[in-house]
Amino acid sequence: MTKLIFSIFFLILIPLSGKSQSYLKLFPKDLLLKANTAKEANYLTEDEKLVILIMNIARINGPLFVKNILNNQTSGNSTPNFKSLINDLNNTKDIEPFLPANGLHQSSEYHAKDMGEKGTIGHQSSDGTSTFVRIRRYAQGGYMAENCAYGSSDPLAIVLQLLIDEGVSSLGHRKSILSKDYSYVGVSIQPHSTYGYNCVQDFSDTGD
Repeated sequence: MTKLIFSIFFLILIPLSGKSQSYLKLFPKDLLLKANTAKEANYLTEDEKLVILIMNIARINGPLFVKNILNNQTSGNSTPNFKSLINDLNNTKDIEPFLPANGLHQSSEYHAKDMGEKGTIGHQSSDGTSTFVRIRRYAQGGYMAENCAYGSSDPLAIVLQLLIDEGVSSLGHRKSILSKDYSYVGVSIQPHSTYGYNCVQDFSDTGD
């Protein structure tokens, strides 16, 4: 059975985010080692690898993610979605980390570049190709999902906003990132002619 979560989100910058990556020093080395599954994926940029690393930290040890990341947030931390994220992460632990998949990366890269060049949003390609048809050109799987985000190239800002899912009643982004249904991920961050940057994440239960 194939499942698709149509998740689109516009990003705002978050005070904690930044290229210094100093927040990583708050986590144990063994956790970072386990979460850093994309370290040798040479087809990914360092920021794309970091997106996967941060998502994996949340999957492996949600309570520690809350302690070291969310508890340091000063923006929007009183909203219902922020509070529900704390609850969800406090009940999230020992989910296997995402493994990078080159096919999913190619699919996400194609879509991120396509939207970036055309200045569009959404899951359908500019030539009319539907989401699943596009992803299956590059990857396989029974369960699949896609997150699209716009407005930031910062890995922590991207992951935090997708997890918080402010204004998204279905919490589709959060569910994709924390779901046990998906074991593999492709990530691409590309310039966007309208919103500055866009990030596409493609998920699957099957690798390349």
